[in-house]
Amino acid sequence: MEEKECPKPQKALLVIDIQEDYTGITAKSPFPYKDSERLITTVNKIIEDASKKNMPIVYIRQEFDGFLGKIISRVVGHGTAIKGKPGTELDKRITIMSNHFFSKPMPDAFSNPKLEAFLAEQQVKELYLVGLDAAGCVYHTAKGALKHGYNVSIFKDGIVLLNENKWDSLLNKFEQDSVTLISSNEF
Repeated sequence: MEEKECPKPQKALLVIDIQEDYTGITAKSPFPYKDSERLITTVNKIIEDASKKNMPIVYIRQEFDGFLGKIISRVVGHGTAIKGKPGTELDKRITIMSNHFFSKPMPDAFSNPKLEAFLAEQQVKELYLVGLDAAGCVYHTAKGALKHGYNVSIFKDGIVLLNENKWDSLLNKFEQDSVTLISSNEF
């Protein structure tokens, strides 16, 4: 019997929550993130590099919906990312290189089952993450990806953190969870 050659597993880039309410024109205190300009410049470079490597580029947006979603947004998100509001749009400065857009109702991007279906269809086995908040949605998406069997790498210079006092403990948590930390120069 002839053995079929399996296609090489894909890698994909997830761009998480770089939205107007957090980094752009609709951001209100405590936003925009302090390092928004640097983040966007770095993420755009990573997006361009991923495109050159023919990696699927996936854009993830936080969208709180319904009565409960609005309450959660007010309590944990300072009233941000409410579905249908302009602030849920991706920051206008982010380079768009694909039409792969997914919204999420929870911090973990895998809370949207359409993301998992898309990644399976693309035969993705390894994920690279950028975005915000490093201790929130990036962390929870990394944990969700690991639970779904993906290898996960996070760009240290492609994430930001609202509470900067948590950097050291967060980076240690990522390493303990078997997340690979890289810089955009290593990509």
